[in-house]
Amino acid sequence: MPLPFAATSLQPRFLLLTVLFFVTLATPSWWVVRSIAEGIVEQWAVRYAEKQVLYDTSRTLQPILREVALSRQLAASQPLRDWARQPHDAQTEQRALSELESFRQNFQDKSYFVGLRKTRQYFHNNAANEFAGRELRYLLNPKDPKDAWFFDLIRQQRDVHINVNPDPALGLTKLWIDVLIRDGNEILGIVGTGLDLTTFIHDVVEENVPGVTSLFVDHGGAIQIHRNQNLIDFGSVSKSGTERKTLHLLFEQENDYTAMLAAMKSLESGNQKVATLFVQVHGKRQLAGVAYLPEIDWYEITLLDLDVLLPLSQFKGLLIVYSATMIGLLLMFNIALRYYVVTPLARLGQAMSAVQAGQVAAAPLLPQGGGEIGRLIQHFVQMQQAVIDARHDLENKVQERTAALEQLTKIDPLTGLLNRRGMLEQLEIRLQSGTARLRRPGILWLDVDYFKEINDQRGHATGDIALKTVAALIQRCIGPEDAVSRWGGDEFLVLLPHADQALLDALGQRLCAEVAACTVVVDSADQPVPLRVSIGGHLQQPGETVDTLLHQGDQALYAAKARGRNNYFPSVLF
Repeated sequence: MPLPFAATSLQPRFLLLTVLFFVTLATPSWWVVRSIAEGIVEQWAVRYAEKQVLYDTSRTLQPILREVALSRQLAASQPLRDWARQPHDAQTEQRALSELESFRQNFQDKSYFVGLRKTRQYFHNNAANEFAGRELRYLLNPKDPKDAWFFDLIRQQRDVHINVNPDPALGLTKLWIDVLIRDGNEILGIVGTGLDLTTFIHDVVEENVPGVTSLFVDHGGAIQIHRNQNLIDFGSVSKSGTERKTLHLLFEQENDYTAMLAAMKSLESGNQKVATLFVQVHGKRQLAGVAYLPEIDWYEITLLDLDVLLPLSQFKGLLIVYSATMIGLLLMFNIALRYYVVTPLARLGQAMSAVQAGQVAAAPLLPQGGGEIGRLIQHFVQMQQAVIDARHDLENKVQERTAALEQLTKIDPLTGLLNRRGMLEQLEIRLQSGTARLRRPGILWLDVDYFKEINDQRGHATGDIALKTVAALIQRCIGPEDAVSRWGGDEFLVLLPHADQALLDALGQRLCAEVAACTVVVDSADQPVPLRVSIGGHLQQPGETVDTLLHQGDQALYAAKARGRNNYFPSVLF
């Protein structure tokens, strides 16, 4: 039996939908797979960065710590300290020079230097023993920029300092290890040695691993060691902040620089050994691993170029397999769709057409079997009646909710009284309904005296309590047919739909007295807050509109305020 028109027209539509579904799904799926791949890369990279930083830290510290330890021993040696205290004593000087020569043989660079604070004498000998017998090279000059390091280190009182600086006399750039010579709290001078920076960079920093860059910075982010010596901040100890070569030269974004400084600061606590973060370097996203070296007060930073270490091209095979799987699944989906959906939906369409015509779907139109669509058709007629009932119920609820919302727009949320809109509606109704000649609508217009002072001096919370208290007092004093609203701010409006002048005056005077006698309002310091109100009253006259009624009441209120506040004034006294 051929399929009806509905089924035959659905087939090409589902084919088109399948193609669109594949195209739509392919792009986000590719991004998902790419994101997964990037996540794998990043997780691997973080672990790799941590291990690489620890490895680089170990390789870096090994040669430096040995020289630092020897320099500390030399600075603490008794012959050197005796000489620094008595620099003009020939015997003391000879013993100190012998001590220096002994340490020179043990230093990796086979060189030493010493500067004496008292005489400003600078002594030095190198690996070639070039200055034997004439170790005194020159006198340190505090006004000479090349000697500023000596005086700056003494002023900073840092026991050990690592400084990178060129040595013009030797034609070499060295990593200098400076150690203070102390006698108790007194600084006698500076002693130390140097490492050939070029050799150090070649042996320690220039590891032949593609995509890995190691560098060292000080607390301020000034670059101390980098394979590109043009980026090194030589002589950092004597430079101002604007002159220094910092990580700003590497990072293109200010937030990367700020994040790096924050990571460096967090490492000083010692709670973690390595911090990792992603940064932009030379237009590429790289992973930075950071470790703090407390022994030399530097930070080691390792930058990993993930595009070099683990390019996403390695995941192409995964993408191809994923795409082929998706195509196969979509073909199978299309075949199953025709068998389980298209044919049953054709019969469902016939059943719906019957119901649309006001008929109950006949049993022969229902598909045989217990499939989901079959059960759906079987319950279709019952569902139709349920939908009609639900629609009627929904319409009723919408009407009720609309009425409730309309009511909410007429209520003041603080006091629960009518707001201005609600009261205006009541006024319109009462004035249009008409009343007897002797009993007609009247209003009382109340204003809380000096309410601004209550807010300013006692706080807005106390002001709110005062308003709610006044509202409660008014409600207690009025009758069941009367209405009261918070007209705005600290003003209230009372409507008496059936009043005479005597009733209006009596209620106005009573409200003044009730409010003045109220002592329940206290501020945050438990101090009582006195309450007073000024009230203007007006009884509607023949022909008066809502606007005229409100105007007369407002004028009466102003008259009450003019009489000194805390009183009632009826408009009949105008």
